[in-house]
Amino acid sequence: MQVILLEDVKAHGHKGDVVEVSEGYARNFLFPAHLAIEASKSSLRAMEEKDERGKRKVEKTEHEERKQAAALDGLEVMVQAKSEGGKLFAAVGAKQVREALKGLGYSVDEEQIEMTPMKNVGSETAIVNFDSGYEATITIIVEAG
Repeated sequence: MQVILLEDVKAHGHKGDVVEVSEGYARNFLFPAHLAIEASKSSLRAMEEKDERGKRKVEKTEHEERKQAAALDGLEVMVQAKSEGGKLFAAVGAKQVREALKGLGYSVDEEQIEMTPMKNVGSETAIVNFDSGYEATITIIVEAG
């Protein structure tokens, strides 16, 4: 009997694979555990459509991230921080940079910003990494405020 695996099944295959198994194994183990469905024409077509939708979604996300990385690359971000004599009272990190970027209209998570916390007034470069592999280099300028 041919089945489509809904999850990875040891010694049989990975999620999405169409595999041949005994009818008893399918009916007594795979189907009740929701690990597989029977491979009919309609289920195969539905699986292909789902894969196609997933690919289109990934392509759209990648396109949007590429545009955002291009827009961010070379951008100078100003951050105001309290200081005394050039030393900051609190370090400026990814959280403050994210807020400054949000104020400029960019949506970036803290985890995407790769930088060392700044403890003095001045400028430093940081890298914004995107899940699709794109990255943008920004300049962070910390001013006394």
